[in-house]
Amino acid sequence: MCDRVFRMSVVGVCLAIASLATGSVVAGQELRPNLRALPPSNLSIIPNAATGNPELRLSATSWNSGSGPLELVAGAGGQAGQDVYQRIYSQGGGFTDYLAGTFVFHPEHNHFHFERYAVYMLRPVNAPGASRRQGYKTSFCIMDTTKVDARLPGAPNKAVYGGCNAVVQGMSVGWGDTYGWQLAGQAIDLTGNPDGQYELTVAFDPDNRLLETNDADNTACVLLSISVVNRTVQTLGACGTTGGSVTIESVTPNSILVGTTVDVTIKGSNFAPGMAVGFENDIGPTPVASNVTVLDSSTIVATVSVKGGGRRDDPIWDVRVGPTVFPNGFEVLR
Repeated sequence: MCDRVFRMSVVGVCLAIASLATGSVVAGQELRPNLRALPPSNLSIIPNAATGNPELRLSATSWNSGSGPLELVAGAGGQAGQDVYQRIYSQGGGFTDYLAGTFVFHPEHNHFHFERYAVYMLRPVNAPGASRRQGYKTSFCIMDTTKVDARLPGAPNKAVYGGCNAVVQGMSVGWGDTYGWQLAGQAIDLTGNPDGQYELTVAFDPDNRLLETNDADNTACVLLSISVVNRTVQTLGACGTTGGSVTIESVTPNSILVGTTVDVTIKGSNFAPGMAVGFENDIGPTPVASNVTVLDSSTIVATVSVKGGGRRDDPIWDVRVGPTVFPNGFEVLR
C-alpha cells in the first residue's frame, strides 16, 4: 500500500504514517489540490423508501484540478473521534501534514468518515409557496472513481486511490469521486413544495477544512423545472439564467487527423448536464464524441475520434452541443 499511494514521498514516509508524525520538512513549492464540483446529474424524483414522501435524487461529483493529490491520512484517536490530516506534497520531494479535523471512525467500515463533505441546496426561484431545502452528504470514502481530465499535468492514467482503508483516502489530479443517486444522503426532501423552477447547488468542503489552490470553484448550480405532482425533473441550464440559449464560442483543438483520437475543450455558455456533443453537415469519416463531461456552465471536455478511410470531400464539420450548432467548427485532416 505504501509503495502504491506514497510513491511521491521521500524515504521514510511509510514510517512517518505509522507514527503519524506531522510537519515534515517542505522541500519546495506545495502541490496543493483544487477541489471542484461538476454539475449535478442523474436527477429524478422518487418516493422515499421508508416514508413514501417525494424526494429529489441526484448524483454529485467532486474532482481535483490542482497541482497535487488530495490525500487524507488518519491520526490519533479512536472510535469516539479520530484526527485526520491532509497531506500536501512539495515540488522536489517532501510533504507537510495539516490537521483537517476530528472525524468519526466507523469500525464496521474500518475507516474514518469525512463529515459534511458535501451540501446540497434546493432554492425556489419561480415556485410560489415553496421553501428552501438542504441536505448533507457524509463521505464514507474519498477515492478515484471517475477520470475527468487526464490532460492535466500529473494526472495518472489509472486510479491511484482505488479503495479505502483505516489509514489513507485520496483523489488524484484529474480524477473525481462520484456519489451515485442511489446512495444514502443523495436526496433532498420535496414534501410540501409545489411545481415550479428551482436552483440546485452542490458544494464540496463547505466548511473549508481542506487546503486548496482555489476555494471559489467548489460549487456547481443548475436551474431545474420540477413537477412534484408528476414526479418529473428537467434541467433548463445554468443558474443565474432563465434557461437561456446555449452558445458555443470555441473548440480546442479544432482539428484531428483521420484515424486518430484527440481530447477537446468546448467553451461557451449555458451548458447543462447531459448535453450531447455531435458533428453534422458533412460527408466522409464522421467524428465521434465520447466521455463528454460538462465541467461547468461554460466548459465541456470530450474525447473525439475519427475512423480511417472514407471519401475525400470537404472535411469541415459543424459542431452541435444540445440545441446549438457551431458552423465549420471542426476539421478532419488527412
